[in-house]
Formats: sequence, structure tokens, C-alpha cells
Amino acid sequence: MLRETLARLGRMQQFAALRHRGFRLLWIATVLSSTARWADVVVLGWLTLVLTDSALMVGIVAGCKMAGYVTAPFMGVVADRMDRRGLLIIASLVNLVVSAVMLLLFVSGWLALWHVITLALVSSLTWALDNPARQAMVPDLVEGEDVTNAVALNAVAVEITVVIGPALGGILIPTLGMGGAYALIAGIYLVDVVVLLLLKGVKQARPHVHESPARSLIGGLSYVRGNQIVLMLLVIAFLLNLFAAPYRYAFLPVFSRYVLDAGPTGYGMLTATAGFGALVAGLWVVSLGNFKRKGKLLVWSGLAWPASLLLFALSTWYFFSLLLVFVAGFTQAIAWTVIATLILGNTTPPMRGRVMGLRTGVVVSLPFGNFLAGAAAERFGAPLAQGAYALSAIVMMLGIVLLVPSLYRSE
Repeated sequence: MLRETLARLGRMQQFAALRHRGFRLLWIATVLSSTARWADVVVLGWLTLVLTDSALMVGIVAGCKMAGYVTAPFMGVVADRMDRRGLLIIASLVNLVVSAVMLLLFVSGWLALWHVITLALVSSLTWALDNPARQAMVPDLVEGEDVTNAVALNAVAVEITVVIGPALGGILIPTLGMGGAYALIAGIYLVDVVVLLLLKGVKQARPHVHESPARSLIGGLSYVRGNQIVLMLLVIAFLLNLFAAPYRYAFLPVFSRYVLDAGPTGYGMLTATAGFGALVAGLWVVSLGNFKRKGKLLVWSGLAWPASLLLFALSTWYFFSLLLVFVAGFTQAIAWTVIATLILGNTTPPMRGRVMGLRTGVVVSLPFGNFLAGAAAERFGAPLAQGAYALSAIVMMLGIVLLVPSLYRSE
């Protein structure tokens, strides 16, 4: 029934990419894997805070959860050389095993902080593999005219789960406990594997296989260096991940417990509200179709996102904080969707895996941002640390616009 509903939506212009069966299955798989991932982020963040009562450790564990992004450029080479569907299945199977181990350790009473850190590092490698393979696979499943729509719909799939996953995690913690939460996460990953097994017959462009992996990676770096639009988009993604994105991972748990006194449910709702804002943004971008003035939209969203976080740092009222987090999620989703669309639209098919691997690789700045955020929050307090991060992001975006004014006019 779900596939039939998605097929009917595919006949509407705003959902044109869903008329392709392969993309429909990938979309469903994205919803499943991202739901499990976001529920895990919330549960893990709160679990770390309960175990350690330390903002620094929350930042360290959040950083470990994304440390694997340092391998993303190499994973992009792998995504160009190997079956991307198979890579997604491997990533989901590893996540299933990690969730099952967390469940067993918690139920047995043996769970310790070093277990949490080790398993976070293992799962971080699957994030680095999943992202370039999944994004590079999108143009393999749809025709050229539907690529922008498919990228936006894929972003919508992720942001739907940024609403569902955190809310689910935040509600399950006080009701069923950590064990119930991890049982559900493992079950979702199992269903994700089943859906990916149904995805067959994907045709993807192959690079010259006689190249060594190192030469392929160097080729990808050279390609990006010669493509000014893609290079600047990667620089922006790197800096926004460093200064703006840590609010979801390192700051929200600390604000929820110590500033807003909201508890795990309130933390889940804050994260879900950010996801809801991103979902609204994704649906709006989908409705625009292959719109013009993408650069202008990127600049404004890249400025509005940290501006909302600056106000969030000053807020002590929970409901006003919810509103600001909604704005942050809305503008964040616009920025990421436009960056992905511009990168794919300005990259040749044989290079997409490597370029999207580099796009995922620049997220390596996020774990560093999380580490520093946790340390700053521990030393100076969460509001001051978040405010400093937001101001840095605003200054960075203004500097890039002044240095590269052509970015504002990019299409």
C-alpha cells in the first residue's frame, strides 16, 4: 500500500521522482535508516549525560559518533567502484549489530562509557559509507530532469525522520527505558535491510577501474579544485558543520537539562522541532521544482541559520526556544538541500561518488565542532559557548559572500 501511494504521488509534478520504482524503494529505505539513526542520536546523548553528568563527555561521544567522516573521501572512491546498493546493505547490517550489542549490554547491566564510545566509533564508519553511496545513487535511479526533485525528496525523507526519530527516542526513554529504545532501533534497521534487498537492477556509471584507489581519490580532489562552484560549496559545508551544526548534537542535551529544565522528553521535542522545521523547508523546496537563484537562497539560509542559534543561546523560555529551533531546522535544511543540488548539478556522473564522498568528508569538521562545543560548554557555560559558535558562523558566511560574490548568483 505504501509503494502504491508513493507511485500515485509520483504522478504529481512536486513528487515526480517517485514515479521511478528504484527511487521509491531508496526513499523508503532512507526513511527507515534515518529514523533509527536519529532515535539513536537522542538516546545516546541522554544516556551519556546520565552516565557522566558531563557536558564535555556529551560532546566527546557526539564527536565519536561522527569521527568516521574522516574516511568519507575514501568511502566515496568505494562508492564509485562498487555496487552502491550492496554498500548500503552492509552499512545497515553493521548498524543493526551495533544496536543489538547496545541492547544486550544495557539489559545485562554491563554497559559502561567505553562501550558507548567504542560502538559510537564503529557506527560512525557506517555514516561515512552510507552518505556518499546513497546520495551518489540518486542520479542512478532517476532521469536527469528529475534529479533536483529527487535530491529534495531525499532530503525530505531524512527530515521526516528528524521529526519522528528524536520524538520517538525522547518518549521511549521515560516510558520503556533505554532497552526498549534500542530494541526498536534494531528492529527498524532490520526492516531497512529487507527494503534494500528489494532494490535491484540499479545501473551506475563506472570510473576507469585500472586506476588505483589513491589515484581515484587524487583525481576527485583535482576535479574539485578545478571546479570553483563545487569547491566553494564544500568550504561552506565544512564551516557550517564546524560552527552551526553542533547545536543539535552537543548543545541541545545540555540546554534541555541545565538551562531549560526540560528533561529527556523536552530534549526529544527540541530535536524533533528542529526536524519539523527542516521537513517544512524540504517540502517547500520540493514545491519549487528546478528553481533558479539557488546561490541567493543558500546565502540567506546560511546567515539565518546561525542567527536563530544566536537568539536561542539567549533564551531561557522553553517555548520560545522551540520556535527558534524550528527556524534553525528550517534554514539548515534549505542550506544542505541547495548545497547537495548544486554539487550534483555541477558534477559529471563518473565523479559523483568521489565528490559526494568529499562532501561527506567535510563533515569531519562536525565531530571537532562537537568536541570543542562540549569543552566550551563545560568551561564557560552552554549559552556563552552556543552564542560564540553562532557569531562565528555568521562572520564566516559574510566573509565568503564578500570574497566570492559570484556565489550569490550561482544557479
